[in-house]
Amino acid sequence: MISDTFLLPPRIQNSVGEERKVGFEIEFSGLKIAEIVTIIEELYGGERQEITPYKIKVRDTAHGTFNVVLDFRLLKEELLKNELAQLGFAEEEDLKFIRQIEDLIASLSETVVPYEIATPPILITRLGVLDTLEERLRQAGAKGTDASVVYAFGLHINPEVPSFEGDELLRYFKAFLTLYEWLVYVNRTDLLRRMTPYIRPFEKRYVAMVLEPDYRPRLDQFIDDYLLFNPTRNRPLDMLPLFKYLDAAKVEAAIDDPRISARPTFHYRLPDCRIDREVHNLAHAWNGWVEVEKLAEDEARLARFASAYLAYLEDPFAIFGEDWAHQAERMLQDGR
Repeated sequence: MISDTFLLPPRIQNSVGEERKVGFEIEFSGLKIAEIVTIIEELYGGERQEITPYKIKVRDTAHGTFNVVLDFRLLKEELLKNELAQLGFAEEEDLKFIRQIEDLIASLSETVVPYEIATPPILITRLGVLDTLEERLRQAGAKGTDASVVYAFGLHINPEVPSFEGDELLRYFKAFLTLYEWLVYVNRTDLLRRMTPYIRPFEKRYVAMVLEPDYRPRLDQFIDDYLLFNPTRNRPLDMLPLFKYLDAAKVEAAIDDPRISARPTFHYRLPDCRIDREVHNLAHAWNGWVEVEKLAEDEARLARFASAYLAYLEDPFAIFGEDWAHQAERMLQDGR
């Protein structure tokens, strides 16, 4: 049973001794952008800045800048306007017409494309301040993944890494790989989301390679191997923002994708947004990640998990026995 309150991981401080921070990206429908922005202002103060009608920042809140956007590149990056401007459609009347087209696209898109709130990085000991945001959005009518068969809304978590040392980052990554199936189980990750390309699991051969006891690469080799097997953002734990922060040239040479932003964080993409069904959706999703961090910080225990998971992956008869999610659940409960 995952706790309803935000739990703390073993490592509270970052590499320079400051308290770690965590950012959340919350995807949902059911509200207009003005309603979302008003809720944020009422809870945390701040001042809104309209970048486009579908992308608004709430600056100078009690916790930093919140970004609210309709998660549709055509609108949030004004691609239609920019393309037509290059063709000479830049007069005032042209821009009014383009805005009307964008409004029409937005009204049609809002039924299947989510709005997204990207929170500022919140101190790891103060994540509970997001409980009120979650509650207010739910009360106002926010709809999450389960509200429609066509929704595939995610809840992304960006925990600041506790260290930039390669062996420590590798431990966290190994811990995630061993607990991935358990996280799918405990999060009840929506089948539609798993069928989309957004959170494709890591290839079995790559998982097996990383979990081998003798896989102890230097950081640069760890990054090279990751890029070779995962030239995509669409993994349940996306390491590209962190690797770009550590070595932008290496990542940019391997993957031409301007959406990859350099951040000193893990980018955990697996959980669904169940803001309308689960009272503590953010805390539940976060606490699943905390189990990853707890396992990563216990090297002997991590080695046992990795060995057991490798044996499971290599067993041709495993499909006839207990699945790994339940095995991992028992091991976690037993403290093994």
